Amino acid sequence: MIERVTDLVKEILIRKKDIDLAVDMTAGNGNDSAFILDVLGAKKLIAFDIQEAARENTLKLLGPRDNFTFVLDSHAHIDKYVKEKIDLAVYNLGYLPNSDKTITTRADSTIESLEKVLSLLRKKGRVLITIYPGHAQGKIEADMLDHFLEELDPKDFAILKLSYPNKKDISPYVVTIEKKS
Repeated sequence: MIERVTDLVKEILIRKKDIDLAVDMTAGNGNDSAFILDVLGAKKLIAFDIQEAARENTLKLLGPRDNFTFVLDSHAHIDKYVKEKIDLAVYNLGYLPNSDKTITTRADSTIESLEKVLSLLRKKGRVLITIYPGHAQGKIEADMLDHFLEELDPKDFAILKLSYPNKKDISPYVVTIEKKS
């Protein structure tokens, strides 16, 4: 049984094969980056975060690797660093665990980065977004992302939203996007 949304993400990710380029759009503590490199075997991974603590945590977890680059910048600036097609992009929105909870991902920069990721996404490429609407900024971000996703053309993108409707709290949920053409 899948109890945590992060476990659900791993179940979805494990099905993605042949990853030439992956991007971790919110590196955090580096757990998604480690999974993408160590379990999925991505040939190249670029991770983004705006916090020095996230960079330190991720580099400590991963150690030096030839196929990994950390970018200490907003994911909204992905187009400055990535020019080639992307096979996989992962977002784990919200705030860095065990840190300043006033520093969170924001709807405007997340949507800006997602627009850029979708334009760089290879056919059959996939985006996974874990959304946490349980805090004020997270609720705003969730609402704006849901609206943005509703506007994407179903001829171009298959979108699936996975949630826990029988939980009483405001649970996180996952959105998967796959590029059709």
